[in-house]
Amino acid sequence: MKFLCSVTLIVLLAHSLQGQELYGKYLNHEQGLLSNECYDINYDENGYLIVGTQYGPMKYDGEKFLPICTNLPLGRRVMYDFERSPQGTVYLLNSKNELFKLQNDKAIYIGPKNRLKFPDSDLTFLKLYYTPKGLYISTFSQYLKYSFQTQRIEYPPPYTKNLFRFRYQENAEFPFVKLSGKLITNRKVQFEFPESRQQLDYMNIMVTDSREDEIKIGKTTYLIICMKLFKKKDHRITPMNFSRILFIEYFHDRIWLCTIEGLIELDKEGNFIHHHFKGELVGGVAPLKSGGIAVSLNKKGVFISSNINNRIYSDIIPTASATINGINLVGSAKGDIFKYSDSKLEKITQVESFNTDTKRFVHDVICKFFRRNNETVVISGYGTSIFSTDFKKVKTIQDNRNSIFGTFLYNENIYFIHRTVIYKIAWKNLNTIPYPYDKKSITIPSVRSYAWLNDSTILLGNNTGLISYNLKSAHYSRLDIFKKELRVNAINVIGKNKLLVCTHFDGAYIIQNNKIILRLTIPCTTISSALVYQNHLIIRGNDGIYIKSLHQPEHSVWRKFFSGETENIFTLDNSLLISYQKNLIIKKLSDYKLVYKPKIVLNKFQLGGTGMKTFPHLIPSNKSISVDLDILQFDANKLDLYYILKGENTISQQVEGTKINFDALKSGEYELKIHPVIDGKIQFNNSKTFRFTMEETFWESTAFFIILGVLLLSIIFSIFLIVNLRRKRRSAERAALESKLNEYKLLAVKAQVNPHFLSNGLAAIQALILKGNNDLAAQYLAKFSFLMRKILYYSETQFISVNQELQLIDAYLELELLRFRNRFNIQKEIHLSEQELNEFQFPSLLLQPILENAIWHGLKFQENNPELHISFKINGNQELLVEISDNGPGFSSSDKSEEHLSKGNQLITDRIDSLNEQFQSKVADIKISSSDSGTTVAFVFAPQLYQSKMS
Repeated sequence: MKFLCSVTLIVLLAHSLQGQELYGKYLNHEQGLLSNECYDINYDENGYLIVGTQYGPMKYDGEKFLPICTNLPLGRRVMYDFERSPQGTVYLLNSKNELFKLQNDKAIYIGPKNRLKFPDSDLTFLKLYYTPKGLYISTFSQYLKYSFQTQRIEYPPPYTKNLFRFRYQENAEFPFVKLSGKLITNRKVQFEFPESRQQLDYMNIMVTDSREDEIKIGKTTYLIICMKLFKKKDHRITPMNFSRILFIEYFHDRIWLCTIEGLIELDKEGNFIHHHFKGELVGGVAPLKSGGIAVSLNKKGVFISSNINNRIYSDIIPTASATINGINLVGSAKGDIFKYSDSKLEKITQVESFNTDTKRFVHDVICKFFRRNNETVVISGYGTSIFSTDFKKVKTIQDNRNSIFGTFLYNENIYFIHRTVIYKIAWKNLNTIPYPYDKKSITIPSVRSYAWLNDSTILLGNNTGLISYNLKSAHYSRLDIFKKELRVNAINVIGKNKLLVCTHFDGAYIIQNNKIILRLTIPCTTISSALVYQNHLIIRGNDGIYIKSLHQPEHSVWRKFFSGETENIFTLDNSLLISYQKNLIIKKLSDYKLVYKPKIVLNKFQLGGTGMKTFPHLIPSNKSISVDLDILQFDANKLDLYYILKGENTISQQVEGTKINFDALKSGEYELKIHPVIDGKIQFNNSKTFRFTMEETFWESTAFFIILGVLLLSIIFSIFLIVNLRRKRRSAERAALESKLNEYKLLAVKAQVNPHFLSNGLAAIQALILKGNNDLAAQYLAKFSFLMRKILYYSETQFISVNQELQLIDAYLELELLRFRNRFNIQKEIHLSEQELNEFQFPSLLLQPILENAIWHGLKFQENNPELHISFKINGNQELLVEISDNGPGFSSSDKSEEHLSKGNQLITDRIDSLNEQFQSKVADIKISSSDSGTTVAFVFAPQLYQSKMS
């Protein structure tokens, strides 16, 4: 088995020699990196790359590295591992076995609090493993658990310092368990997988390093155990022939193994793709949003590849490209024709060649593709080949001139452009090409570039300038556009009668109607060739490839897209194909924005619908403002803006897109500060500031304020009169209401102390005295005195407590029982707590008239068991219910009492209405029901009344 794995690995490594290397660049001290000895790499909470170094973590803002965590002394700043939670929190592990949380570029210490209780040999931390409950920490020989809640670490059971057996528990929170045992010796390690009932033994495995980790891709799990890779699928464990692994990551549909000897790239099925950075210790790897990769290396700093599809095809030298019948074609120097799709090349055919390899290299260069009658014509150094739509060869004509660099068709003629001559060949039917050709030559010295000017004119560039060649008349003439001789290496049509001309030493020019309208300064010394793709200028210079937007050339900036002297460039399917050192490199054209610090530039300023190229310092009043901006040099899925407008008041808002609109602003000084919003996060460390002044309007003049002041005084005086009249009316209404309430209270007092009650009460007490029952007479006299005193006292108060009302009616009922010689029974149900009895307020002197009516006009006429029932309770709506009922004959059966009853009831009803009017809502209600079986009076009081402060 081991032999087969070894053979397989050798075959894979041999295959990788023909594979594809990542292309990218190294970031080191030139970008401010303090040390090339780098540890883990990740992202901070704002999306910037961070890398650990021997001088502490550093943040890469797209242009340079900046130190972070500077709130710690240098000795505690060395961070070995970064772990990012799904919520975006970054946890740091330093060389002092301390844990931190990264927040606003500062390291916030989070423990462990009990670090000093563990021996140093047990606290050599290597790697963090995040779970919602805490962090698992791998050390050299075991693992520990740090709790977010207690900020302490512990040995999860079982624990051993010497590893002999290892068990993987699939469903555990941290599935890696270390066990000790006596049956394994001589550095032999046993791996147990209970779910699959497998047991694997290994000799000389690196048991001293513990970096257990796992990633799950669908139903497949990849495990790192003691620096060795295992694959688990359907509970079956398969060891893979990769070891000495420090970390494992999965992104961009790739598995990345960071090892002591480089970065190993696998597809998601675990198949080997390539071994990068052989011999280098890889500290960490992180994805870039564009599809690229960032790698931290122990000796070379940080490597960034803007796209993992940026591969070097070492056996392909691209020489031509075209899109024909919807198929992207690439031709090579060896005569091979490839189909290009999704950053991949597939060989589909090959042109005929000479016999020897030397001649193949010299003569079989693909020079040009073009389409004619659904057929593909391929021009090479060997000759001309014609292919059908399915790329089956139709015909080949040999012509071993290998200096052709351009071809075009006109009126059934084909023109071959050589460096010093243009051949015109009459081809009426490409399937019956005569040989030898019927050739006519036009001699033009040092032709280097060409482009169609119109239907019958082509423009040629040579060592002295521009030449116009008329195909109808077969004559050419020199265009006197430049004041000096310039070598023209590229010509592109960018609009109607508008050209972009790139010279070798003198930069680029935009020409319209044979006049120079703009000169572009080029960042490189010389220009070899140039392309225009999707309104961007791509130039191939002496030190690399540069890109610039042509939409606003005076504001946009050049961005270096590729470093190094190249042989040629082509565009296909939003990709740039680069011939570099006889290799092919494919780069996505969107990558030129990658990992650069965002920069805001003004695209257009509109003032009241009028477009302007600059932001004016003085803006007329009553003008709407529109600011159209560009955010350059950043890779993001979504770009928005966040602005802060400081003036009389500060306004801040996030807007979608890159346009900000303001309606007419008030006069005054303003400062508009704009921040880019990258993928929903505001980049406060980048901004663009505009300062301007809004002119004063008539509405802000002194005369306007005088007029406004007069109007305001008139309005204020009118409001004062209206308020004063309304106050007087309310005072009169309040006085009338108080007078009515006082009248009701007076009537209530009169009802309480009517002469009939007084005479009857005193007569009852007198009868007790005459009978010689002086003690009882004294008690009742005291109660009579208490009742009279309370009636007179409470008549001055609108509200009393429920307890006070109960005391009052108790005294009254005892006197009435004395008068009626206890002939009726009294039942009370008080469902209120002591606190509620003392705190709930109640309209004073309200119940005694009801009780008097119940006794004198109800119970008085009841012969059999007369009963009076009194109830206080709170219902489900939190209302206070008070109910008084008797079992007398009712209103209709009583004697001459109906008039008295109606007056008493009307008095109570009017008082209830007054309470509702006082509170301006229905806070009290009374319902009276009477029948042959008795009479019931029910009061309902809202919480607004009984819970109000008593007065």
